[in-house]
Amino acid sequence: MQNQPAPFLFEAGKRAVVLLHTFAGSTTDVRVLGRQFQKAGYTVLAPLFTGHGTPDPTTIFTVGNPNQWWQDTTQAIDQLVKSGHPQVLIFGESLGGLFAIKALEERPEVLAGGTISTPLYPVDTSRVAARFLSDARAWYHKQALTPTDLAAKMTILTRAITPMLDRIAAYTVPIQAHLATIRKPVFIGQSGADELIDPTVGQRLADELAHHTQVVYRHYPGAPHVMTYSSQERDLAQDMIAFSNRFFLT
Repeated sequence: MQNQPAPFLFEAGKRAVVLLHTFAGSTTDVRVLGRQFQKAGYTVLAPLFTGHGTPDPTTIFTVGNPNQWWQDTTQAIDQLVKSGHPQVLIFGESLGGLFAIKALEERPEVLAGGTISTPLYPVDTSRVAARFLSDARAWYHKQALTPTDLAAKMTILTRAITPMLDRIAAYTVPIQAHLATIRKPVFIGQSGADELIDPTVGQRLADELAHHTQVVYRHYPGAPHVMTYSSQERDLAQDMIAFSNRFFLT
C-alpha cells in the first residue's frame, strides 16, 4: 500500500523555514525543496493542509477551508518557535503563498518569506477547476471505482470546486489589501509558462511590494505552475536559499 503524504520536519540548525504546499497537492510538492533547505543548514517544517493528501479528494471540501488552512500555518510557526527556533522564514507555493503572505503581515516571528506562482490578485480559475477535476478523475480510476461510485464522486467534486475557489478568492481580498503593511523582505518566484494562472501576477506583486519593502523577484521561463516538480526546481531552490541566507538574522 502506498504511503499517504504527511507533514514533515527536517531538522538541521537554529534557522527555520515553513514550507506550504499547493491547493489539492500535498507536502510532496515541497519535499525536495525542503531537503535542499536542510542541506543549507535550515530546520524545515511542512504542514499538510487539512483535507489534503487523503485517498479521497472530497475531504478537501468536507473538512478543509481557508480558515482551517491558516490555522495549519500558524500552528506550524508556533511549533517551530516553541521548539527553539525564534526566527522563522515562510514560503508557499500557489495556495500556500497566500498564507505565507498573510504570515508576513500578521506574525512578528516571521522575518521574511515569499511566494511561488501565487495569485494574490483576481485571476480566471476555470483552468484550475478543470485541472482539479481531471486529476481527481484519473486518481479515482486508479482506485478502480465502479462507474456508479465514480460518477457520484465526480458529481460531488464538480459541485464543490467552483464555490471553493470562489471562497479562496474572497479570502485573498483582505490579504491583498494589507500588502502595504509588509516591511519584511519578500521573495517572489514566478513560472513563465504557468498553465493555470496568469503568469504576470508575480511581477505585479513584486512591483506593489517594492514601494515599501525589499523584494527579490525571479522569473523562470518555461517553468510550469508547480515549479517544485519541474526541471527548474534546482534553480528555484538555489535562489530561495540565497535570499534566505541574505536576509536571515544570525
